[in-house]
Amino acid sequence: MRPAEDLLTELGITEPQDIELEAIAHCVGVSVQYRRLVNCEAQIIGYKDRAVVYVKPDTPPYRRRFSTGHELGHWHHHRGQSFVCRPSDIGQPIDYKSRNAERQADAYAGDLILPPFMIEPRLERLGEITLGGIADLASEFKASVTATAIRVMRMTRQPLILVAHNLMERGWQWPSITAGRMRIRDDVDSRSSAFLTMTGGNKAAAIKKEPANFWFDRRHVEQFDVRVQSFRTAEGEVLTLLRILDPKMIDIYG
Repeated sequence: MRPAEDLLTELGITEPQDIELEAIAHCVGVSVQYRRLVNCEAQIIGYKDRAVVYVKPDTPPYRRRFSTGHELGHWHHHRGQSFVCRPSDIGQPIDYKSRNAERQADAYAGDLILPPFMIEPRLERLGEITLGGIADLASEFKASVTATAIRVMRMTRQPLILVAHNLMERGWQWPSITAGRMRIRDDVDSRSSAFLTMTGGNKAAAIKKEPANFWFDRRHVEQFDVRVQSFRTAEGEVLTLLRILDPKMIDIYG
């Protein structure tokens, strides 16, 4: 287990409804307060074995929650230092090997709010992963759909690729370990679910099968189909979960 999971286990926390971050912070000598901040989303000021975390109150609840976890990550990894964290510092796709202090704090927050030891049995019960199932997990753990989807992609062995689109172009993608090195097109095909979700009024599109060339720019890839579902987040970003249906597609292009 990683440090945040060790802390939860040490405190006897085994269910998501018990992950109360203010109470957890108190147990490690940190007071969490909400106040208006200028040019930052959260900050931590520590001295010896005590610290105060200030979190901007006028952000969505899941964002305040992640910001609190992020500052607790600084307290664990960088005790003795003070940090003023801008929105761009908090909640980026996580690289666990990064030595960057903000990414280390993000990783700690992710493990605290979406602990793998609690997610794993739920994924087993979920069976085939869909954006609907991910949204249910996000609600249970009081996390954003995006953060929950990335956690799921890190853990699943189903052949999936998570794609984020913003302003009619691909922002980032996150393949599962079994999806090989396949890369989604940079543009958005006007026939795809992602395009329709961007331009339509529905927050979530139905699961549908689409030709693979809607998503991949590879020679003869149109011989394969993929199953996709798109979902527009509260921030306006469109997430698409793409399932590779034929293992031969990964063998050839992955």
